[in-house]
Amino acid sequence: MSTSIENHLSEVVRGLIINHDVTEFWLCEQGTFDCLSHLVMRELKKEFEYITLCIFPAYYPNNAKLDWMDDNDYDLMHPDEVAKAPPQVAILRRNEYIAKNADYIVCYINRKSGGAYKAVEIARKYDKKIINLAEYI
Repeated sequence: MSTSIENHLSEVVRGLIINHDVTEFWLCEQGTFDCLSHLVMRELKKEFEYITLCIFPAYYPNNAKLDWMDDNDYDLMHPDEVAKAPPQVAILRRNEYIAKNADYIVCYINRKSGGAYKAVEIARKYDKKIINLAEYI
């Protein structure tokens, strides 16, 4: 992923914080965009110390920290409906939970397939505000 995506993501999130009073951000842990999101959010947290970053793994880390997770940077989210899901559908359940419960979905989707695409389609059904960076870059 390019610096352009990183810059757009930072700009979008900054706008959500300043213009829409968003203070809690849910982050996933698997894909390239997820990793980029963590970098951007950690930088923004230095500027907006009051925001909360929540890591939302599909699989509970069994009391072992995720390798890159720092307790000072992230809160851990793992609601029952995700935790109780069988491993083969854990990612789907996590994505569905986010799609149903988040106010905004910020993503980078440039194809009509995959887990992120399906999650965004669910979010559309719930009339969530979706910001797909792929549409602007």
